[in-house]
Amino acid sequence: MKYAFQKMHLEANSFYALINNWVETQLVVTDSSACIIGYGYAYEIAGAFSDLVLDWEATILLPRQALGLETGEYDLSMLEEGLFAFKDQQRFPLADRRVVVEVVAVEEED
Repeated sequence: MKYAFQKMHLEANSFYALINNWVETQLVVTDSSACIIGYGYAYEIAGAFSDLVLDWEATILLPRQALGLETGEYDLSMLEEGLFAFKDQQRFPLADRRVVVEVVAVEEED
């Protein structure tokens, strides 16, 4: 069955509230963008995406300049002090903020 939605842009006041399992996510920072990818979404949010688009991939788009991080891939972990991005045995705090979430339908292969 084809779903009506192929691509959605959603806004969220808190990206902390979107993720339940940070170990299943990763922050990717390029020269022009920053995004969180992976499958650690809260159960209710993943269910809502699946109701609209059966097979999906979601990306949390962050403001690149506000992060102050070098390009690269970062592991994410929520500690008692807050969320941190880890790279090369260093940790960098990530403050909660408004974000855009892009959900894209994944085409089924025949």
